[in-house]
Amino acid sequence: MATHGSPSLQDLIREDFLTCKICYDLYVVPKILPCLHSYCHRCLEPLVENGLVQCPECRLQAEAPAGATGLKTNFFINGLLELFQMKHNKALECTVCSNAQKTVAAAAHCLDCKDFLCQTCSQGHCCSRLTLHHKVVKLDEFLAGHYDTDVRFLQELCCQGHPQEALRFFCDTCSLPICRDCRLLDHFQHKVISMASAVQRERPSVEELIRNLQGTIASISEQEKALEEAMEKLKAEAKQVEGKICKYVDDITTYLLTQKECALAELSVFLTERLEQFRLAQKELQSQKHKAVNTQEFSQRILCVGKDYEILHLEGMIRNRVEELQAYKLPQFPSQIPKLTISWDEPQQLSEAQVFSFALPEEQPRRETQRLELDSESVISLGEQTGEVTDSLSCSDEDSCSSTSDCHSRSSSSYTPSGRIRAEYTYSFEPAPSLALLKPNITGIAVVPHTNQIFILDQANNELKQYSSSGQFQAVVPLLSSNFCGMCVCGETLACSSETHLFFFTLEGQFLRKLQVRGSESSYPLASYRDSYVAVSEGTLCSISLYSPNGWCVGRVQPDSYQGGKFLFLAVNKWEEFVVSDFIKKQIVIMLKSGVILKVLKPSTSLLTKPFSVCVDEYRNVFVIDQFKVIQFSPNDESGKVVLSDRKQMT
Repeated sequence: MATHGSPSLQDLIREDFLTCKICYDLYVVPKILPCLHSYCHRCLEPLVENGLVQCPECRLQAEAPAGATGLKTNFFINGLLELFQMKHNKALECTVCSNAQKTVAAAAHCLDCKDFLCQTCSQGHCCSRLTLHHKVVKLDEFLAGHYDTDVRFLQELCCQGHPQEALRFFCDTCSLPICRDCRLLDHFQHKVISMASAVQRERPSVEELIRNLQGTIASISEQEKALEEAMEKLKAEAKQVEGKICKYVDDITTYLLTQKECALAELSVFLTERLEQFRLAQKELQSQKHKAVNTQEFSQRILCVGKDYEILHLEGMIRNRVEELQAYKLPQFPSQIPKLTISWDEPQQLSEAQVFSFALPEEQPRRETQRLELDSESVISLGEQTGEVTDSLSCSDEDSCSSTSDCHSRSSSSYTPSGRIRAEYTYSFEPAPSLALLKPNITGIAVVPHTNQIFILDQANNELKQYSSSGQFQAVVPLLSSNFCGMCVCGETLACSSETHLFFFTLEGQFLRKLQVRGSESSYPLASYRDSYVAVSEGTLCSISLYSPNGWCVGRVQPDSYQGGKFLFLAVNKWEEFVVSDFIKKQIVIMLKSGVILKVLKPSTSLLTKPFSVCVDEYRNVFVIDQFKVIQFSPNDESGKVVLSDRKQMT
């Protein structure tokens, strides 16, 4: 029973249908997999591994404990191959009268005995009593495919145990096709029926399966259509959101450009008026100068060639003129440009706070805030207490001071009875009497062991501010270069990173040496391990270089087979374990100095989105700053907990 759209036999007897998709040649002993894909026996054999074989097309794995030999042979393909090879043999000769001495071209084909016959043999074939009822057809009609159905009907599959006997029976007991000899020998006591009866019995169930499959195909097609509609809807909605973002940016840009033109026009008017006043004053000064020169020349002539009575007569007039010129005072004009005030000059608005944010349907919208709140009190940043700005922490290295257990005693947190960290204030810094010309940008903080002195790095003004343990300002140390980003203290040496260089200073600010670091990152966070070495995080190289305080490279920490990430901030605990935040892979890596990875902190939830600074306490708790929250990972809990958020402390 052929279903609608079923291929004809002529369509199946084609080279492309009978070609193996691995070797691209005609099948040789085709084996069929459970996914109904067929391949040559020799092609499948190398694909069998550990008793399993994977389909090269659909990737479905199938059991093959005996290798490719144990897989079922595709007799359907074998039958079509036999017919294909007969029809495509270009040198067909008579199989009856052709021999080594002569070759006679075939002119007919017997469908019953499968012989190719010449004209003479075909006439004799029809006259013989043994072959009188055989069906002999013309060769050109056979090759044209007119009798393909008859050939398929007469094809018989021979038994593997008895090659001379065709498989004409089916053993219900063993569920195997058998021949006549098998029935009389091995299957004599079994329930055996004819092959035709077995096919007639099983055909309805196969047809039912095919009909059910048609419904499955229709269902999949509907799902595919629904998926395509969902994709189109998603694209359309994304286009709308994209349009809103672009329109908002265009509106803001237009507004800013308008504000720019207005401000520049106002500045131009002010400058024109002031310059005009200066030009008038300049002209008046030139006039006064000219008068003074003329008076001087006239008076000089009187003294040189004038009579006595002429000098005495004009002396009073000259005196009055000179006093008049000396009494002239230039009007004072303010020369300063009006002080500029920018409404959107808060660095947090320009660097940390997101203009656009997205909330997935299963998530609650998140509003970015610019201040952390602790209990009922707002956390005031260092810049707000000292008149400095501490908002730009993109390349800060505040974790450097917490890389050892020494810093835990000075940490701004304490343990609650439940074992959770509770944030508290420890330092209050007094304003520094700095002559800085730019608004400060604090990007690093380090604590000197044993003295508890604190260094704060002001990147904007290229200077270090030194405070006592009580927060009292002590000194300002100017730096040699610019763009200093990271900082840490190693023994009696202060290490700072600037672009691709590492600088070493004494604690008094005296320059010691400058080193070139690996890679080409824009910033290199630092941490120190006791008095031994300075650890430098190397970004996309996914490695850490170690430098002694005297400038020697004493080692490199590089985990095996770790690629595709970007090491950002790092810390070293007292067990000499390195804790690094990977910004690209959004995870925390804990490893030994040998490069062996001990643990990778990557919660299944979206807790880590932008991991930045990290620090470790003496209890091996890891704290991560992720945007506007602090996440704690305890030694026995890798899921992570938010201990400080943008609105409240988590208890």
